[in-house]
Amino acid sequence: MKVFIIEDEYIKLVTLSEFLKRYGYEVFPFGDPIEAMRKLENEKPDVVVTDIIMPGMDGFEVLEKVKQCFPRIYVIMITAYGSIDSAIKAMKMGAYDYITKPFKSEDLLLRLEKIKELEELKRENESLRRQLKEQYRFTNIVGRSKKMSEVFDKIEVFSNSDYNVVIEGESGTGKDLIARAIHNSSARKEKPFVKISCVSLPETLLESELFGSVKGAYTGAVDRKGRFEIADGGTIFLDDIDDMPLNLQAKLLRFLDTKEFERVGSSQTIKVDVRVICATKIDLWSKVQEGKFRDDLYYRLNVLKIKVPPLRERKEDIPLLVEHFLKIAGRDNVKFTSEAMQVLISYDWPGNVRQLENTIYRICTLLDKDIVDVSDIPDDILGFERTKISLDGQGVGINFDDLSRIGLDELLSKIEFEAIKWALKRTENNKTKAADLLGLKKSTFFERLKKYNLD
Repeated sequence: MKVFIIEDEYIKLVTLSEFLKRYGYEVFPFGDPIEAMRKLENEKPDVVVTDIIMPGMDGFEVLEKVKQCFPRIYVIMITAYGSIDSAIKAMKMGAYDYITKPFKSEDLLLRLEKIKELEELKRENESLRRQLKEQYRFTNIVGRSKKMSEVFDKIEVFSNSDYNVVIEGESGTGKDLIARAIHNSSARKEKPFVKISCVSLPETLLESELFGSVKGAYTGAVDRKGRFEIADGGTIFLDDIDDMPLNLQAKLLRFLDTKEFERVGSSQTIKVDVRVICATKIDLWSKVQEGKFRDDLYYRLNVLKIKVPPLRERKEDIPLLVEHFLKIAGRDNVKFTSEAMQVLISYDWPGNVRQLENTIYRICTLLDKDIVDVSDIPDDILGFERTKISLDGQGVGINFDDLSRIGLDELLSKIEFEAIKWALKRTENNKTKAADLLGLKKSTFFERLKKYNLD
């Protein structure tokens, strides 16, 4: 730690300096406060210890100069005995502490050691804050694949702007998590994040949910704020924007242009500051071409776009996702065998991450051990894998067009042959596990091996 000592009494200056050096402090002694201030910018000490009464420049001027230029530097004032008013004044001006003459060198050392402890605590807290920020910046969005890295990069960039965002992706890909991550990383993070689905309500109710209503606007209507008012200062997330009725699209377009709207049944204009993030299951341009989505709204919304990859296009993330969901389920001690994990990786997951999540929770609910093997995989997943076999072993599906060429019996034999080879390869030639993977008794499986000369 670097310490400036400013003291016009030479003997006291030397005594303090030599004492602190013995304890590892880097000490810069100054008998002239003006010289000390000249060196301040180049040396940038951690602590300045200064007497108050000195010729040329008193301690209060030193304190003011230090705090003006480098507010993070700690300043300890040396005051005369009985001058409590000076000490109070110094503390009000931003001094860290004061020490009263006469004092022992150990008294100053004690204060410096406390500063060291305080700085260490600050560093630890800052490190923890950085770790927490990194951990929760993209809460529950898991992935290290190239495609997800691109998504994370866009979240980072889009968080620093205030433009509208369209998130495109299949159901279950986590579009809502991405919208929330953009909000949580933005300058609006302390304000509301409000979500609404454009497909979950009839058109009249959706309008009042979005923009609010006044009493008497329709049967049962009451005075109430809409989601745009509730989200003022923050972000509104319009899920399933591709299903928004055309009439409401016009009102949304006006809001995007003016940030103004009226509640249903009212002529009073309301103005709010809201960022709009939308999600769509399909390419919005296709809806424009069908005449089901306004082209002017499309261009207004589609300023920034994130395309979320389906899980089948980032299968390398599946082991990470499995680990993540096991932790959420409180079963992070559970491990998947390589065969069981391979079944999950091979499956195409039409329901994407949401389907994988539910599958892991289902496995955990029924599991009474710490190892998940193939037999623990739900039938709807495992059954799909068992049928995903081709005549050339490439896993592209059964080619029933071959029926007209080779007949059913030969086709079934070829499928069985390829299935056995696939199972042996999947289990690294472990015949017991291969039989289990195919759902066959061991004796039956060995008969098939002999039949196809695979034994």
